[in-house]
Amino acid sequence: NAARLLESAKDVNLGGVAVSLSKMAVVGGVGIEADMTVADSRDIFDETQSRALLEVSEVNLPSLLEMIKSLGLRVEILGKTGGEKIRINSVEMPLDELSSRYYSRFAKVIEQDL
Repeated sequence: NAARLLESAKDVNLGGVAVSLSKMAVVGGVGIEADMTVADSRDIFDETQSRALLEVSEVNLPSLLEMIKSLGLRVEILGKTGGEKIRINSVEMPLDELSSRYYSRFAKVIEQDL
């Protein structure tokens, strides 16, 4: 982020784009409305490598897209941040419920390790 274009970024790993976007929403405390082009509805959980999610302001989007194009990389704009829910295609959950599940599960995992 040397060009200071990004608001946030997250690699896509376990659970695919759906889980990575959910983590971004919970940690940032901001909802997300996203639409992904997928062959099968379950592909939002696809764990293919070499993908990243970038959050960028609308004012910085043209510069970021230009940079991505100059690097020969593929990009897909998924949606916008804001609101009180996370929606990825037809999968939707209120942000407060998702946050509660995320943090309570995290606490249970930590307690198991103690």
